[in-house]
Amino acid sequence: MIHVQNREIVVPGQLIAEGDYRHLEGSYREGSKIYSAVVGLADVKGDRVRVIPLQGRYIPHVGDLVIGVVIDNHPSGWILDINSPYTANLFVSELVHRKVDLNKEDISKFLGIGDVVLASVKEVDEYMRVLLETPGRGMGKIKGGKLVEISPAKIPRVLGRKGSMLKVIESKTGCTLAVGQNGRIIIWGDDPEMVNLAVEAILMIEREAHTSGLTDRVALMLEKEKAGGI
Repeated sequence: MIHVQNREIVVPGQLIAEGDYRHLEGSYREGSKIYSAVVGLADVKGDRVRVIPLQGRYIPHVGDLVIGVVIDNHPSGWILDINSPYTANLFVSELVHRKVDLNKEDISKFLGIGDVVLASVKEVDEYMRVLLETPGRGMGKIKGGKLVEISPAKIPRVLGRKGSMLKVIESKTGCTLAVGQNGRIIIWGDDPEMVNLAVEAILMIEREAHTSGLTDRVALMLEKEKAGGI
């Protein structure tokens, strides 16, 4: 039996379901009953129950795309702030994809303090030591663009189902977005007004992430703002 409506805001300890359901992240089981572990949105699909947190810092998982900021270096790489309780390590070899003689090359020519990096989480060990890699095209040091930071819990809404929300923002503004699971987003665009409009859409999504029909409302807002600017 389900005790809440789908996408209903729930609080820690609130009964969500009881019976033969699988409890996923944001929830816990006591006997036959499943409760919320966080403040968030109840999400029930088939026999799966989870709670999507409305706030909270990013917890890294292998395979996540993240946007980090270099805060320190060491002889073989850099330490990055990834908007998490845990920092991340990026080795020189994972950035430049070749062997580097650390005794002969100055790694500061690749990255410096304050540089922004698009990377993937390669490894997270039991002590929450995080290793990054930059295997894909366009990954590594980010040039240009506007950096926006929102709650990591709202990133799934920025992406939308099968990337639907992201496509709306990019198509309506003509901008390109890189979305990190850690709550950071980079926006590139030739028109500063369209970049600002994309930022406005992202902030709207963050404010209204708990509501339904959001993709259509964002599309309508973008159309109205564009029309008003003509």
